[in-house]
Amino acid sequence: MASSSATSQNNSNSSEASDNQIIDIRKRKRMQSNRESARRSRQKKQKQLDDLTAEVSRLTDQNGQILNTMNVTTQLYMNVEAENSVLKAQLSELTNRLNSLNDIIRCLSSPAVKSTAITTSFESDEQESFGNGSFDLDNLDDCFSVNSFGAWGIDIPAAPYPIMPSLDAFMC
Repeated sequence: MASSSATSQNNSNSSEASDNQIIDIRKRKRMQSNRESARRSRQKKQKQLDDLTAEVSRLTDQNGQILNTMNVTTQLYMNVEAENSVLKAQLSELTNRLNSLNDIIRCLSSPAVKSTAITTSFESDEQESFGNGSFDLDNLDDCFSVNSFGAWGIDIPAAPYPIMPSLDAFMC
């Protein structure tokens, strides 16, 4: 009986050794599989980090280009606004001059001025001549509306010189 017990113990030892070997093999395979999985995970994370870094760089460049474009556009807008202000001032001045000239034409073409020869009230009593008739410049007050000369604060004998806006006046 001693031999049967030794055989069963040998079988049990060999079966235990065989089970330990199988367990060791499984452990090694699992460890190897875990290492591979961890390596793939690290590679994946590194690729994501590289992609995000590249995108940050691309977006930073794009942001710089947009800022440059915006600055150039703002400068062009300011230049156009300044030019527009100058043109508005010139339009106003030319409109006032046209209205004044129309008042002068209306006054000169009225029958009362054409048919009357009046002496001027200048220091030397000179007469101003326009076409065929002469007339007194002081008496032209009645022909002009207050808006044409009076609003400017100009005496009628003085010639209204145009006020030209300077481009520098509108530059910021």
